[in-house]
Amino acid sequence: MLSKLRLKKTLALLLLTSFIPFSISAQEQEGQFTRLQQDQPSPFVAWCFDDTAFAKIKAKIDLSDEACNIKLEKQKEEDDARYKLEIDNLQLRLDTLKKQSDNIILIKDQEIKRLEKAALKRPNDYSIWWASGGVVTGVLATLAIVYAVK
Repeated sequence: MLSKLRLKKTLALLLLTSFIPFSISAQEQEGQFTRLQQDQPSPFVAWCFDDTAFAKIKAKIDLSDEACNIKLEKQKEEDDARYKLEIDNLQLRLDTLKKQSDNIILIKDQEIKRLEKAALKRPNDYSIWWASGGVVTGVLATLAIVYAVK
């Protein structure tokens, strides 16, 4: 049991120490620079450029940064235009649906008013029919009773 614990500790220590070289090598090293005059020795191993070569390198870096910024700006403008078009299309659809629903509601209200007028033109007084039905029922019931008694 004790040997297993020692083995686990040793294995954990070995595993932790194996990551140290990777973290050291992963760190970015800072560059060194100095301005040398003609016939002056370099204090470190380095590439040497004259002012024209350095200017070309610097100009290329600056131009690539500017080209990237221009490309990003163009992409942003394209995206803005595309999304503005989508928003305008959705707004147009919303306006169209609102007008359509307003027209449907207007037609529905007009139909309701028309039906109300038609319903008010017809009287709801059915008392004559009730009275006539009562008289007819009474006469028939009397005839049925008289016929049954005979």
